[in-house]
Amino acid sequence: MSITAPSRAIVDLAAYAHNLGVVRRYLGRDTAVAAVVKANAYGHGLIPMAAKAAECGVRMLAVATVDEGVQVREAGISLPVLVMVQPDESALFEVIEHQLTLMLSSVAVAEKLGELAHRHNRVVPVHCKVDSGMGRQGFSMGAAAHDLQFLTRISHIDIEGIATHFPAADQPDDSFTFNQIKAFKQVLRQLDRLGIPYEISHAAASAAIVNYEGSIFDMVRPGLMTYGVWPAKTPAPRDLLKPVLRWESRVGQVRELEPGSSIGYGRTYTTEVRMRAAVVPVGYADGYKHGLSNRAEVLVRGQRCPVRGSVCMDQIVVDVSRVADAASGDMVTLIGTDGSESISPVELAERAGTIPYDILTGIGHRVPREYINP
Repeated sequence: MSITAPSRAIVDLAAYAHNLGVVRRYLGRDTAVAAVVKANAYGHGLIPMAAKAAECGVRMLAVATVDEGVQVREAGISLPVLVMVQPDESALFEVIEHQLTLMLSSVAVAEKLGELAHRHNRVVPVHCKVDSGMGRQGFSMGAAAHDLQFLTRISHIDIEGIATHFPAADQPDDSFTFNQIKAFKQVLRQLDRLGIPYEISHAAASAAIVNYEGSIFDMVRPGLMTYGVWPAKTPAPRDLLKPVLRWESRVGQVRELEPGSSIGYGRTYTTEVRMRAAVVPVGYADGYKHGLSNRAEVLVRGQRCPVRGSVCMDQIVVDVSRVADAASGDMVTLIGTDGSESISPVELAERAGTIPYDILTGIGHRVPREYINP
């Protein structure tokens, strides 16, 4: 651990490669993979994870923003990069300049992109998002075929892909998801009848990959499962995915608190008996959620120890009364395994009333990432 950083996240690149291999077990031999590395690769570090994904032979990298795509390019990674959130028109020049692939949702942005591409003598590949029920960006189901036919008339724009997204694929046997898959197939048939060319259709992210075989088209977009978190509400197969991220800190101080002592802002916890309290220098500014106050546990010397009082900006207080000889400098596991005990992003999410994506992407920039098993 850095002598100056109060905590660190250890990222296992070999585990990430393993999980990409697990994804491929669900796919046909010719199905491509777009590795989702948006949001700083779900908190794991954009460039190291993008480079590892490229090394593992994925077809594309998927990011959320143009800025993320530019970072990938500036790192020297030449793999196609799909920008999944349609940007403001002011960012379109960067799309062209850095040879990014844009996910389009509107004719107006397509026209502007075509004008810029023509001006710079470039042909720009795009993917077109069809809103089959997510209710966010995308061409509407009823107008998608008409709008995409119009896009074929825009010079310097090449419709490379057609995509959609599912809001409830983590639920097995969900009728809404089945209807989305059916509707998306109908759109693809419409495009074929109209002679609208495209190369790739894709719909499934992690949850759909494991729950809905019929959602797997020419390419998939796995994110969460590649980082070692089971993406569905169905039971996770034992030891199928490997955890990629471990988050640890150290005990800063151990104090004896008398009965009746209150802990933290708001005095939300008061000791009933004498308590050995370990102060750990990590808080919500690092991404350890305030919602974990009085709800979470950490691991010290292989034992679960409850968080007492409110999570502060920079510190938490942990009850180590049952840990023999707990002392300053002891390792504290926030996410990961110590002995026979483990704490996962899923557990923290449940205790904080949120989702694992929020836990992982929320780990802050002042937590250094260290990479092992390259």
